[in-house]
Amino acid sequence: MIKSELTKIIEKPVWVLLLAASAFYFAGLFLFSHFVWSTDIYEINYRTDTGFDAYIGMVRMFDLARYLLSPLYIFAISFIILGVLKIGLIINNIKVEDKLLFKAIILGTFILSLPLWVKAVWFVLVKGNYTMDEVKFFYPFSFLYFFDPADIHFNIAKALGRINIYHLAFMSFIASFIKHYSDVNWYRSFGIVSYTYGLGLVLLQLIIILFYI
Repeated sequence: MIKSELTKIIEKPVWVLLLAASAFYFAGLFLFSHFVWSTDIYEINYRTDTGFDAYIGMVRMFDLARYLLSPLYIFAISFIILGVLKIGLIINNIKVEDKLLFKAIILGTFILSLPLWVKAVWFVLVKGNYTMDEVKFFYPFSFLYFFDPADIHFNIAKALGRINIYHLAFMSFIASFIKHYSDVNWYRSFGIVSYTYGLGLVLLQLIIILFYI
């Protein structure tokens, strides 16, 4: 049932999937940027007595730019992931149509956008009262849970936070897609996704961590 529905969705035009994924990312980004990073939170942590209106105006302009660039962001990250995965598929002589794989990756960005929604729901609906540091170091279901954020550099914490269950779920989704559209089993598909996308993600975060150590 689920596979048949996903097959129907994959058959949709690229622009439809891109629009839907961009809208989902935009909505999560808006909730997180506007309601979690509220004006009150910025004002509480503002260190000078004057110029706050200009400061918050600049912040909101930056937020607006990110909102407008949502489709470009989803397209760009999907295209990069496509290139990385194609390397693994070519090495293993596995043929999957590029257009179908690109569509699957766009669908997978729904999973990658979930942290924004989780953070927004947690802080706005569940927690209610929180500090700026709590928001900065909140990376749900991530590798950061094994460390004390207070003892490490903020950018290292961000890097550790990006190694999370959402990327694992994304990898599982793409592996299932490759299995469905090729003659390889799920374990081999997941292995290919792991040593291309997964390894690339981990290496990128390790580079960031080493830079700030």
